Amino acid sequence: MATGTTPMYKVVQIATGVAGAPYYITGYFDQTAGTAQQAADAWRAFLAPASTGYRTGLVFSAQTEVGIVDPVSGDLTGLDTVTVASMSMIGGTDPLPAATSLLIRWRTGAYVAGKEIRGRTNIPGMLESLSTSGLPDSTLVSAWQTRQTALIGAANAQHVVWSKKNGLWANSTAGSPWSQWAVLRSRRD
Repeated sequence: MATGTTPMYKVVQIATGVAGAPYYITGYFDQTAGTAQQAADAWRAFLAPASTGYRTGLVFSAQTEVGIVDPVSGDLTGLDTVTVASMSMIGGTDPLPAATSLLIRWRTGAYVAGKEIRGRTNIPGMLESLSTSGLPDSTLVSAWQTRQTALIGAANAQHVVWSKKNGLWANSTAGSPWSQWAVLRSRRD
């Protein structure tokens, strides 16, 4: 249940190549727990293709920079150079609608003003073949639970949830993929 106001890394993975793109998938990491490269590598491992079924054509762009963010103000205070290659998906051709995503929920066990600091990450590019009766298939949910657990336990890359409202971050200690599909829309829709 660690919380902090020390700088954090902001790792942004941009996904392009399909309808609805670009998608910006952001992860935050405690800067004191490791290097920017370790944070970028951990985020890539979390998002990397496997049996989780991304749609064909989705491309995760190469990452060359990781932001350093002041959690109190939210201001970018610097950039660290990293090397993470792009990833092109060779998956299924039966995509769900572009706004549909798998929702990853993060828990911290840290409370401010009587409320737990929690986070969410939307994973785009999912497939209809991984949907059972209109819900994410249990195999998909299980695979992402394994990834989430691995990220939370990663050495030298402590994933955190940033509470912009409270100007601090809290270590991710648990979480789960949601058992329903999520829809992510911009605030400008």
